[in-house]
Amino acid sequence: MPKALKLVLQILLIPACFAIGLYGGPRLAQTYHAWFPPPQYTTGDHAALYRRAGNEVVMYATATCPYCAKARKLFAARGVRYTEYLIDKSEQANRDFIGQGGRAVPLLYIGERRIEGFREQAIVEALASAGGDARAPRS
Repeated sequence: MPKALKLVLQILLIPACFAIGLYGGPRLAQTYHAWFPPPQYTTGDHAALYRRAGNEVVMYATATCPYCAKARKLFAARGVRYTEYLIDKSEQANRDFIGQGGRAVPLLYIGERRIEGFREQAIVEALASAGGDARAPRS
């Protein structure tokens, strides 16, 4: 291969591959998530957490998170009793959050469901499936 052609290929091929990756990578990820959306929640046995918290609704949150504020507002509007652990205010809460594999707040445990992030529809469905246990007592 002539030296000039080799030089031209190096000069053009590397930036072209970089541009394709820079433009195509996010589009490919977006397409993948559109076709295969992540689950809204996972299920499991959270009885030990509920015994320790004293409630069947537990939220790991931060004081300044706007999505945590939305979850609080949703719980208040529905009269839901819950235990909240502020991971930015308590070392123990932060260790528990990390130990449970938490990556995003709010991290919610409702009944058998674990919901990471504010997903209003998933939260409402979890509250409905948890039944009356999550509701505050009526006076």
